[in-house]
Amino acid sequence: MIPYGTDTTMSTGTGFVYEFDSKYYLITNGHNITRVNPETNERITGLKTAAFPVKIGTKVKIQKDNFYHITKDLTYIDLYEDLDFKVPKWYVHPKHRYKVDVVAIPIDDTKNVPESVKLFPINKIEFDLEFEIEIADEVFILGYPFDLTGGKDLPIWKRGSISTEPMIDIDDLPKLLVDTATRSGMSGSPVIMFRRGFHSIHEGNKLEGDEIFGMIKRFVGVYSGRIGTEDNFMAQLGIVWKDHVIEEILVGQMVGDIDFQNK
Repeated sequence: MIPYGTDTTMSTGTGFVYEFDSKYYLITNGHNITRVNPETNERITGLKTAAFPVKIGTKVKIQKDNFYHITKDLTYIDLYEDLDFKVPKWYVHPKHRYKVDVVAIPIDDTKNVPESVKLFPINKIEFDLEFEIEIADEVFILGYPFDLTGGKDLPIWKRGSISTEPMIDIDDLPKLLVDTATRSGMSGSPVIMFRRGFHSIHEGNKLEGDEIFGMIKRFVGVYSGRIGTEDNFMAQLGIVWKDHVIEEILVGQMVGDIDFQNK
């Protein structure tokens, strides 16, 4: 995240691509671009400036000579339509707005992206959607803690487990909790469930012929920070916004406001 008038990095975070209605969107947390805690409505602790980011710098994967290459230079995604930074580009949740800490930032129409640029929308990955997420399922949070990478600019996979019943909305918001020890820089990470063993979508002991033995995977949602960050002895529970909030945001097309600029 980069503020106006400088190329200095204000903060780092994680995001991923989503394809909807022939457009690419960057999905990340709202607090990454507002620098405001959605629960307290206050500026994030430790930020010693009233500045806010106006663009996001990221690297891009390019296909050349049958190989993938990561660009050395950053590609910038503007967060505002105007040079006065009064007209945001991002969309917020149509019902809960910034209380759902997820935003969708338009990148471009799919037809405008060169074939050599390789984007991998998470909703185009083949997941095992016929299987429901369950409490205690193992999950992985894919992000960049403290701006670290797994080599070749790939993300770090942090392990966790689902701690609350997926069907229940925590605090009357579409979120669940995971047991994990994540760190700064992972805000906006996709969360993926992996389950190994014997899998059936049917109840009871009778085999129906469509069972699976091996590993299944499913997209869970968007990670947005931890409960209990002040003390290492506190319960380190991560907040995950459920996957369906992304489609709700993209269908609603509600543009975010800029009230946070005056905080």
